[in-house]
Amino acid sequence: MGRLAIYVKDKIENEIREIVQLEIQNGAKAGEVNISSTCNEILRLGLIMHKARNTEETFNQREWSRDVIRMLGGSKEGISILLMMVTEMYVNMLGEKGGEKVEEYLSQYLTSIQNAEDEHEAKHFVSQEEA
Repeated sequence: MGRLAIYVKDKIENEIREIVQLEIQNGAKAGEVNISSTCNEILRLGLIMHKARNTEETFNQREWSRDVIRMLGGSKEGISILLMMVTEMYVNMLGEKGGEKVEEYLSQYLTSIQNAEDEHEAKHFVSQEEA
């Protein structure tokens, strides 16, 4: 294992010591966490970020967001199809009197899904009126 003698600003040293103390307070043993191991981990993470910043294969937020939206849209469509299939099977089991209930059941299910989406959107995102 290599050895580096470096100088750091007092603020950085204090932050590293705070990290070590927090780890010890959270139950880590002194042999598991110390200034050297903490600095080693911070340097390792910094090198990963440095390499990512200097390569063309950096994280692309726009592409990732597009992929997530595409997958979520496909998942929602798949859930709707499965919901329709299960509802039709249930109604067919009921016999002749169940035929009219398909649209009613599906409407209830899809409305519930839409309400849940709206509720989570309001909880996790800032609306245009608030911005």
